[in-house]
Amino acid sequence: MQFEKYNLDQGNIMIAFSDENLSVGTLEINPKQELDKHNRPVPESLYQLRGKCVMKIFEEDGSEKEVVLSEGESLDIPPLTQHIHTNPFDDISLTFWKASGDIRDIIESIRNNSKM
Repeated sequence: MQFEKYNLDQGNIMIAFSDENLSVGTLEINPKQELDKHNRPVPESLYQLRGKCVMKIFEEDGSEKEVVLSEGESLDIPPLTQHIHTNPFDDISLTFWKASGDIRDIIESIRNNSKM
């Protein structure tokens, strides 16, 4: 199996595996950076491997909550929940992600719009 690593303006995303049932990889966010608000059509699970990150979760009622993930902590995000991965800290944040379902179109978009 060959891992794919793509450069983002905010860090890197690594895709370890992706099929119609499961996609897994890591997200590295540089200090003082954040991704754009997005959602996934399937459940997403996060596990913080190194450093910390702040997840901004947007509830259906429009409210926002922040969850700080420290090393060894995890978070499950329900399908279609808008969220932002942020790293307001001084060290790199490395998060393992798992999407339980078909996100091959999103993976293909990453492949087409990012540099390896």
